[in-house]
Amino acid sequence: MAAKKSVRIIKKIRESSGVWRFVSLKRAGMRYAWDNRPGTYFVEWWEGRRRRREAAGQTPSDAMEAQRRKRNELVGEFVLGGKREVPAGAEAPLTPITSAVEMFLQHVRVHSPAKPRTVARYKAVMDHAVRILGRKSFVEAITRADIDDYKASRSAESSEQHLNRHITPRTINYEIGVLRTFFYFLIRERNLPMENPCANFKLLRDPRAKANRKPPTYQQEELDRIFAHCDDVETGIFATLLLTGLREEELCYLTWADVDIRDHENAALRVTGEGKRDFSPKDYEERIIPIQPELAELLARLPRRSVLVFPTKTGNRQTHLLRRLKGVAAAAGVEGATLHKFRHTFATRLLECGGDIVTVQRLMGHSDLDTTRQYLDPDEKLRRSAVRRLSLRVMVVAVEGEQARTPADRFAVRAGRLAHDESIPSSAVLTTAETFVPPSRRESPTG
Repeated sequence: MAAKKSVRIIKKIRESSGVWRFVSLKRAGMRYAWDNRPGTYFVEWWEGRRRRREAAGQTPSDAMEAQRRKRNELVGEFVLGGKREVPAGAEAPLTPITSAVEMFLQHVRVHSPAKPRTVARYKAVMDHAVRILGRKSFVEAITRADIDDYKASRSAESSEQHLNRHITPRTINYEIGVLRTFFYFLIRERNLPMENPCANFKLLRDPRAKANRKPPTYQQEELDRIFAHCDDVETGIFATLLLTGLREEELCYLTWADVDIRDHENAALRVTGEGKRDFSPKDYEERIIPIQPELAELLARLPRRSVLVFPTKTGNRQTHLLRRLKGVAAAAGVEGATLHKFRHTFATRLLECGGDIVTVQRLMGHSDLDTTRQYLDPDEKLRRSAVRRLSLRVMVVAVEGEQARTPADRFAVRAGRLAHDESIPSSAVLTTAETFVPPSRRESPTG
């Protein structure tokens, strides 16, 4: 009689730090003590020195059934003298695209329980993939050429929000990135014998985005008109977006426990997912943002009708802020108003006021410095101000004591200071209007 094969049940759970790990289940005799933390059960067994795992569902009954099936499968292989190889020329079992997509989306739901928007975006991409690539029927049949066809098909389609606009290269690049993750999931987690057709894919170029690298921002007169048409709550909402750089979702989930305005001069708010269902910060990165006394005073005047700082009239989470902003902007005569534009304005103003890029990166919650770098492109007014400092003769520094970056700059600053020192003869001072000649190039007395 065949020996009973050892197959145990384990669980993959997410710790409070956001890290996923496998945990063993405690047992009482032959019975498991089931873990009630959110996660996915797996069955685990050994093939020689190699450990194998397979997903076994999210409920104890699913896990027990998966364990039973795997035990019977391994016993059958043992009776037949080991794992059978697929005969040469015979076709291995293939995975239907729809089945593979469902496995992937379930994986995303389990690993991102507090990010419903991420799940929705991934599902939208996979719907496009099934529609365009579904003619291949099986994921193993998808090739790199099919991915190129996907790019071409999506480039010819129109946006659902703007029927007169084609899908942008940026959107298509994002979708190919999701597909690459999808195929790596099948290869690494489901052990499908295939190559990733999206590996090292070539990004589509977006000439319009390259020509306008700097994200759109509000002009001060536009902000003045918007705030002139806001009530107290709307002023608090849009002022918070403008002066903290919060994302829309971060603001909608902001609670009074996250806000410290006891001392207006040292007020701050915290972006965190602690104690919030269905929400966690992007990339799970929490951060603290200092806030101005002006904003602290605005927040202090708001009524506290809910644990949320900006609830609806019924005390629930806001879900139509963009519609609210569009209404205010229409009344104020401001075109192109969006919620994310406040965030762009926040970052741009910080950098234009001399904030260093790393500090801005931390305040914005960017995981990649390149994302913050897009705000560095100065507008025409700042470029013109910089060019006006140039001269045919000496680099003129507008403000005494400003850091000078060239030898001529440093000399000009020094000369300006000497000119105000009455103890030094005026003949000994070279003014900024004179040509600066380095000592090594001055003519000698005999020359």
